[in-house]
Amino acid sequence: MEEPAAKSASRGRSARGYTPPVTPPSAASLAAVPFAHPVSADPVTAHPHVDLPIALIAAALAVAVVAMAMILPARTTPGEGRVAATMSWHGSLSWPQTISRVVAVVVLATGIAAGRIGADDELENLAPALVVGAGLPLLFLAALILGPVWRWVDPWDAAARMLVREDGEASPGHVWPAVGLALPLVWFLSVYPLPLDPRSVGTALALYTVLTLAGCVAFGRVRWLASAEPVGILLSWVGLAPRRRLSGWNPPRGAEALLGVAVGGVLFGAVRRTDAWSGFAVLPQATLYATGGLLLTCVAVAAFLLLAAHADRAPARGGGVANAVVPVVAGVVVAVGLARNRLFNSVQLLPGLAGDPLGRGWDLLGDPTDGLHADPLGAVGLLVLQLAVVAVVHLWGAVVVARRTRGMARLPAALALAGVAAASVTAVSLH
Repeated sequence: MEEPAAKSASRGRSARGYTPPVTPPSAASLAAVPFAHPVSADPVTAHPHVDLPIALIAAALAVAVVAMAMILPARTTPGEGRVAATMSWHGSLSWPQTISRVVAVVVLATGIAAGRIGADDELENLAPALVVGAGLPLLFLAALILGPVWRWVDPWDAAARMLVREDGEASPGHVWPAVGLALPLVWFLSVYPLPLDPRSVGTALALYTVLTLAGCVAFGRVRWLASAEPVGILLSWVGLAPRRRLSGWNPPRGAEALLGVAVGGVLFGAVRRTDAWSGFAVLPQATLYATGGLLLTCVAVAAFLLLAAHADRAPARGGGVANAVVPVVAGVVVAVGLARNRLFNSVQLLPGLAGDPLGRGWDLLGDPTDGLHADPLGAVGLLVLQLAVVAVVHLWGAVVVARRTRGMARLPAALALAGVAAASVTAVSLH
């Protein structure tokens, strides 16, 4: 992506990840081939552009997380009934929620159409910025701050309610199918070479929609959405973070595994786009190696959280490993989405792209690149913001642990959260 003065020359060219470079040559190469010129940094002690002691920061955050989880006093928590009512698939909808969901269905259909039949260029097509660049990070951020946002915008539940009129089944109490379906999703975002290619985004969104609706018809709307649809499940859980709802939530079976796959997959995607992975990126079977790395990372993080949850079972209530990690998922998605200014640039592109979603040259709301601020915070400001997001969500998780139980029963969840905090700081800093 180039400066607005040169936007006419940039038409029809691709800029992978909406990464505006300091100079046009590095922009083209780094955008089209993310590993062609990897940045160099010590994977333990230094950020590639900012002189920061990454290992010290990671250790300090881990210590702070454990200290906060163990020291803060426990408090009363809301009941499970209030928690269940925030899930997108629960009960009936109000008229405002119905209207907002109709809008969400239209947006979903527009994203699919733009990706499939719109312009091939990422900068001239609505789908990449709407779905990957801004959509996912902003949804997780909104749910983390505002609460059950997904209940207002879930387009798949809205469509399923029209296909499956009556569904009296309760949630099955586990999310194991969602664990399996989350793997191809994080593979697309973290391993697939062209996750911002409009055709790929449109195809992935259409396939996910068809699979979700087919599952609702075949197995029941509530059963499928509550146990097998990973995006909606995670966003519904994150919506519990405000108003202390997480402290009173009893996670379904497999929650730690789903959270581990989500966190591990997103963090692996961050590491894969750095110098730490560049040696594998140039090999002939680069995608195969990346797939193996993704699977190992997801399994390792999921197993780590499951082991911590198993150690947490001895007390009557436990410290809540899954409860503590839920806000971390949102923070990691936002922090990694900020990398290379992708989120900032996608948000700036959206108004112009909305006026020409198929890239036909309409420009009803102006050219998408007009007034674009390529690097609004600079390298230092961007890294500080990313680390701040990571720190806030992990300390938030520590507060959840402290509120949920008392004494040494908190220790397994606190240690699990500290381990994820150290890994998150390292992965985000390498990016």
